[in-house]
Amino acid sequence: MKRTKTAIYSFMLLTCAVHAAEDSAFDKAKGSAQSLWERTKTTTSEMADATAKKASEFGDKASEVGAKASKDAKETGVIVWDKMQEVGEATADSARKGASKIRSLVGQEDCKEGSIACESKE
Repeated sequence: MKRTKTAIYSFMLLTCAVHAAEDSAFDKAKGSAQSLWERTKTTTSEMADATAKKASEFGDKASEVGAKASKDAKETGVIVWDKMQEVGEATADSARKGASKIRSLVGQEDCKEGSIACESKE
């Protein structure tokens, strides 16, 4: 009977030890999984923050380049417009001088009514 009681107590002790070992292994696996999950969340959050920061920097640089290009285009447009006005004025002056020269060569008495050379007098 003593052996039976000893066997039963030994079996109960062994069962408790195995159960405790299983719980310990489960707790370790659970702890490792939670730790991995926390590191994954932290890394993902850091990557998202870094990406947002770089995107913001890129947007700022693109905005600066766009503003500079717009300013340069406006300045270039003003310069081109001014040059076009100068060319237009020079062309008009040359046309007036040419018409005056033709009138002087043809003479006023040779002008006929409706003639382009004789119509524009200054």
